Amino acid sequence: MFRRLISCSASPAVRRSAVLAGAAIIGFSLSGMVRAETLTVWDDHDSESRAAVMAELNGRFKEAHPDITLDHTIRDFADLNMTLKLAVSSGDGPDVTKVNQGAGAMGLMVKEHLLVPVDDFIAEYGWDKNQSESLLARDRWSDKGEFGVGPTYGISSLAEIVGLYYNEKVLADAGVELPLKSFEDLKAAADKIKEAGKTPFMIGTAKGHLTLHMLAGITQAHIDASDRKALDDLVYGHGGTFDTPGNVESAKIVQDWAQDGYFFNGYQGISGDDAVQLFVSGEGAFLISGTWYFGDMKANPDIHFMPIPGPKGVEHPLSVGGVDLAWAITSIAKEDGTKALAGEYINYMVSEDAAVTWAKAGYLPASSVPADADIEVTPLLSEGIKIWKSLNENNAIGHYPDWASPTMLKTFDDNTPLLLAGQETPQELIDKLDADYQAYMKSK
Repeated sequence: MFRRLISCSASPAVRRSAVLAGAAIIGFSLSGMVRAETLTVWDDHDSESRAAVMAELNGRFKEAHPDITLDHTIRDFADLNMTLKLAVSSGDGPDVTKVNQGAGAMGLMVKEHLLVPVDDFIAEYGWDKNQSESLLARDRWSDKGEFGVGPTYGISSLAEIVGLYYNEKVLADAGVELPLKSFEDLKAAADKIKEAGKTPFMIGTAKGHLTLHMLAGITQAHIDASDRKALDDLVYGHGGTFDTPGNVESAKIVQDWAQDGYFFNGYQGISGDDAVQLFVSGEGAFLISGTWYFGDMKANPDIHFMPIPGPKGVEHPLSVGGVDLAWAITSIAKEDGTKALAGEYINYMVSEDAAVTWAKAGYLPASSVPADADIEVTPLLSEGIKIWKSLNENNAIGHYPDWASPTMLKTFDDNTPLLLAGQETPQELIDKLDADYQAYMKSK
């Protein structure tokens, strides 16, 4: 078991107080105004482990700001996506919120002037010193609806990688040798697991987006980082097509697995979160999803994480990912004092102190963790840190394809169950995705 303990001269409580006190003083003196009395916050940290981290962070923020009321609401991803824009439009939404960076959420909200640029806070607090330009670009939208350029409308707390979770014990019992060096190795391992009478892939499709992540993960693992321009152009709305041989082939692979019994029996009746809990309990050999499940997965020491391997000949395969939903300030925060307090809140959520707290819970922070932090790094987090470093070094962080249009997530959700059930061919799925994208491009 990988273990790293780093000593620190000051206690965590002392460091924490210093960080919060410093943030409060800096925020007040630079803003030069009286803060608001209430800050309304929405986030999507709905799992038990992530909610616990947020409760801890919010508690510290309130300790440092005893004069304000923090009105905090947790919504799951689907609920947040569905209600946020409407709530802010009606004047009844949050001051600070998590928001999906894609065209269907952040893009539409920017177009309707429902979000406030945070570039002044980036300069004030130096957020660009902790996160790369390529990550911050995922929070930029121009007034003309161009993705990846223009003002910055948010910043994230966590790094995200969609990869391959595997249960080392299940693989060993079936005679599968590690490491899996190529996509061909992964397919052969899945065959061997099935032959042994075990479930190759855990998945649940009643709720969540595991199928989307599986399709995108497989497709992008077949793209070398040196050949990523077409994907970048597609997702950033510069043009292109979903109708590629790689997308069609990935859809065929996933459909074949579903039809041939490679998925957990009854996967259509369980959610993605249910599938994760079953995987943690020892069901299945593989699960394709993101690092946001690290906190859940660490309960089983047999579970490990790796990038989805590319086929032979692809030197630096892309991995779907980037950062979690961005912290953003909405147009509800009309008063300068509310905006200043919102900036302070977000500054703490992306601070080193917050990064340490997330890391202690087993999650991969987007901001750097101080070298003197007293952290026991779990095996999963150790693997995630190494992967994140390698992906950044090789420019191999891919994209969530649903960011490509305002309705793309719904198009995926409506059609992937049909693909898995054999009621839609791979080409028909891709045709619908591309029709969605081309319609959006014409409407811009």
